[in-house]
Amino acid sequence: NKNLPGQIVRDGAFASKPDQAFVNAFKSTHNLMQGDKCSFDASLSGTTCTVVLHRENSIWAAHAGDSRAVMAYKKGNQWVAEDLTPDHKPELEVEKKRIQQSGGEVRKLAGDIPHRVFAKGKMYPGLAMSRSLGDNVAHTVGVSEVPDVKMATVTDEAKFVIVCSDGVWEFISSQEAVELVSKYEMSKVQDATDNLCKEAWKRWIDEEGNVVDDITAIVIWINPV
Repeated sequence: NKNLPGQIVRDGAFASKPDQAFVNAFKSTHNLMQGDKCSFDASLSGTTCTVVLHRENSIWAAHAGDSRAVMAYKKGNQWVAEDLTPDHKPELEVEKKRIQQSGGEVRKLAGDIPHRVFAKGKMYPGLAMSRSLGDNVAHTVGVSEVPDVKMATVTDEAKFVIVCSDGVWEFISSQEAVELVSKYEMSKVQDATDNLCKEAWKRWIDEEGNVVDDITAIVIWINPV
């Protein structure tokens, strides 16, 4: 009863103002990871979080971190990807400014792929995103649990939504992911999702040899083609 979905649907604003319910739930879930409230040490542990709500003719997307949600549209004979969530990367100007004002700094280490958040002059926490739930040390230097929330209207052209962790997006663009999934019929959505994950894994092996980041993917069809 303390999980994030429960926090969202029990929030008093959920029925009329889901955007506010998302913000409240992200904050309250993050607060559950503080001190004795948490069953594990969240000092250097945390999570990215993306929530997608389909309500009537609207899609709401709330996120903290870099697990991207993408809407796929079929416009004539063309598939078109639209990001529902911008990745919260530390090097983005608005994110970097908040981190620096909080006593942190953003650096990219030699031989590393992402920019990371560090306490000024230190080698910790090294978080590769600028918003998250948990990661309590990183939150002392500007990382935030407050989500961005976006609403998109569901038209007949809107066909499916893809939600993936950053291990998928490192070497696959939103547009390419949509095209990969679109090769499969709606009834083969599990096969499409498996194929997307396998392709992401292959890209990591091709690019990095023996290193693969977390790969998780969800595909939800909204309208048939």
